[in-house]
Amino acid sequence: MVTRWAGAPKQLPADEQLAWLQAEFQLTPAQAAAVKILHDDYQPVCRDHCQKIQQAKAGRDSAKRVAGASAGSVVEAANAEVERVEAVCRDATQVHLQRVAALMEPVQGARFLALVLPKLAKQSHEGPIGLK
Repeated sequence: MVTRWAGAPKQLPADEQLAWLQAEFQLTPAQAAAVKILHDDYQPVCRDHCQKIQQAKAGRDSAKRVAGASAGSVVEAANAEVERVEAVCRDATQVHLQRVAALMEPVQGARFLALVLPKLAKQSHEGPIGLK
């Protein structure tokens, strides 16, 4: 569910996350269905981003172990790759969240973005973002 990244507590099952989003942002059944479609379409993209971030972090950790202090440029390149894939994730997720907000009434969409975008900006990529 989109709220896995952006809203409801992490422990809620997907159907309860959608229910939370629907209640919190006063979504109509049609809006909630449209959000679910967006979420379902975004899931593979999110999984791909997570996998690439994990791979980049593993590569960075490996570079640090192997290179040690003597190969700063290798570690710098590995750090840059982590930053790059994290930025790709953040940018894509921001677009996704803006699409979700566009499905809402304007006031609710603005409130949704005001709530989720600051959390996205601070995302550590160690797990889904949450609002609570």
